Amino acid sequence: MSVRTIIILLALPLFLLLAGVNSLLLYRQEVADVEQGLRGEALAAAVTVAEFAREARDPIAELGAPGRLAALRAAGARIPGLDALYLAAPDGRILNLLQRPAIVRYSLKAPPRPIIIGNWRDNEAQPLIAARAPAGRGYVAVADIDARPLVRRAFHLKRLSIALVAGSAALAILLGLIVAARVAREFRRVRSIIAAREGVATEAGLGIGEVRDLAAAIGLIDKSVVAELERLDHHGAQGIEAGIRAMRARHLPDLSTVRHGIALSIRALPDAEPGVFHLHRFTADGGCTVILGEIPGEPATAFAAAMALTAYVQAGADADFERRAGAAMVAYGCGSVRRATFASMPLALALHDAAGAAAAYLDRNPELDADALTADLAVLLPKAGIVAAMRAA
Repeated sequence: MSVRTIIILLALPLFLLLAGVNSLLLYRQEVADVEQGLRGEALAAAVTVAEFAREARDPIAELGAPGRLAALRAAGARIPGLDALYLAAPDGRILNLLQRPAIVRYSLKAPPRPIIIGNWRDNEAQPLIAARAPAGRGYVAVADIDARPLVRRAFHLKRLSIALVAGSAALAILLGLIVAARVAREFRRVRSIIAAREGVATEAGLGIGEVRDLAAAIGLIDKSVVAELERLDHHGAQGIEAGIRAMRARHLPDLSTVRHGIALSIRALPDAEPGVFHLHRFTADGGCTVILGEIPGEPATAFAAAMALTAYVQAGADADFERRAGAAMVAYGCGSVRRATFASMPLALALHDAAGAAAAYLDRNPELDADALTADLAVLLPKAGIVAAMRAA
């Protein structure tokens, strides 16, 4: 089973569970709120009519007087969704308090207290909230509220819940694919480092995502161990190797710069020979030429020659770069030279790299920036002496 499939199978049920629970809670809360509001309206209308009738000697006659009946009908017309409102006498007479005919849907027996005797779930053909309130002496006030808004609300909430669940599933798959792609990319980088160090070419593999941090830590530990061994070997004295490294850090430091839209990174490795050097030139047309070289000989002599060579080339104009660099390398007898010119594609270069591991590593990890490339190559090729990387900024 692939990493992509595993991540999606882990993320999808979680997203669906969260979306399903949230949708269910939203549906129940919204439906309960709307239903409670309709119940309150129905009970309020029925109780109000019942209290008017309770005070009358002949409720049908007194409430049916033209003035009072008109007032009650005007008040009932202002109640949203009121479908029926009437007063029923024990002998079967009915006083309709709305402009439209009264529809008797339930028993007219007076209940002991105001109640809801029907709701939208009990009558699917015509959803209603039906309230009854006793008005004394066997009279009963009836109010029916149209519950179709509640049914519509519930329907739309169901559609919204389905959309939320479907959207969560799509989001889970999308995020799973993104995370899986990043994890797989890190796995490929780990495998490429291992394969390059073993001299084996491979397209994909598995590893841990934190390999670069670990590799950097190993590099720092290695530097510390080397420095400590030199200190013990020289009984606390600096020694010529340590002095050369210190002078190189001051006079020929590592380089990380961006010019003319090109990012350039050059890094000398801890095990570099005293005579290593680097030269570079940016051109206005978006190009960059880098030369990595090494002058053989005794440490002090080789380092002095490398310093002199770089100083000589840097002192000239850009137009003379090629001529002065060629003449200086012939004059000082350069033993190893690597050269590359950036046009548009990223480049990775190492001084001692007969197998082309630097370029192969770049091919496997084309998204790395210049500084990250040289940092990885420093761990991958500790004997390369000096490494460089160029790419569009």
